[in-house]
Amino acid sequence: MNDSTVIVVGAGIVGASIAYHLARQGAQVSVLEQATPGAGVTGHSFAWINLADELPSAIRPLRSRALADYWRLQEALPALSINWSGALSYTKATLDSLPLSDLRCNPSLRWLDRSQVAQLEPNLRAVPERARYAHAEGSLEPIASTLVLLEGARAHGAQVFDATPVLGLQLDGPRVIGVNTAAGTRYADYVVLAAGCTTPALLAPLGIDLPVHASPSILIRVDAPPGLVKTLISNQQMEIREAADGSLLMAEDYIAADGPQGPHAIAQQAVASVRQALRGAETIALRSVNVGQRPMPVDQLPIIGQSADYPGLYLAVMHAGVTLAATVGHLVSQELLHGQCCAELAPCRPARFTLAPSR
Repeated sequence: MNDSTVIVVGAGIVGASIAYHLARQGAQVSVLEQATPGAGVTGHSFAWINLADELPSAIRPLRSRALADYWRLQEALPALSINWSGALSYTKATLDSLPLSDLRCNPSLRWLDRSQVAQLEPNLRAVPERARYAHAEGSLEPIASTLVLLEGARAHGAQVFDATPVLGLQLDGPRVIGVNTAAGTRYADYVVLAAGCTTPALLAPLGIDLPVHASPSILIRVDAPPGLVKTLISNQQMEIREAADGSLLMAEDYIAADGPQGPHAIAQQAVASVRQALRGAETIALRSVNVGQRPMPVDQLPIIGQSADYPGLYLAVMHAGVTLAATVGHLVSQELLHGQCCAELAPCRPARFTLAPSR
């Protein structure tokens, strides 16, 4: 047990996981969310839980824990519904970049031939000659999962405050001792900023220029007959999976705000591609198009760790927040409550940037 007091700023899935893991170990946790849980980038995430070998190699030890940590979390929180469908990938980069030796080192990956792919995805019109199948990967419903994590945190005594934007950080000398809100100042031993793209604005009054920018992405939802897609498919034409309500979710790259390359135009093109790619998809209909603003550190590595210049301040800002949430929540709680220095987080430290304000 630990009686530390912690304020977690941001109730996306990363903040919710951090709050749950802290509260479960006895910390007195308050979560402050400016809108509603998952209302930011979490709610617009494709939510693929994967090992993503193409990401910077420095965080492979961190990312390699994702699947096991979600299994652990699901055992503790049975309401956390994860679809362990497996993921079928046959983009050119996937087929060209992964040697057989890497497959042998990762038992969750294997090559499938054309007939095996057709068995997994019988509605594919054009079946590839081979594809990489990650049978242990899956996806989750990000807002529902965030709410489950917050309920788990509440069950261990945490308090969650919606519609409570943080206006600034409260300092005592260089030490961060709390946050300022419209309702007054809240104090804590630690303040964890898990506020995604709004984190740089919270740090700017301290003279800290956090190198994080908003990287937009498009999430498309279509109404479709159930069972069109059995796994999660990633290829040159689409990245698609079935959601819990039977709709299909697609992730697309953001190009422009409007016009022929804007989100709605891209969504229409994506729907047309799916109709061509899948048998039985002729009647699918576009339900929604949303643009999510992913917090993207300049070097694409997460920014996780305590501030060297402001004791009491801990940062947790990253892309692939859904995939990393279970692991980061556990590791952050170990560092804050038990003084551990987790090796998996070594490449993620804020100290790799020159963040100290000029004095």
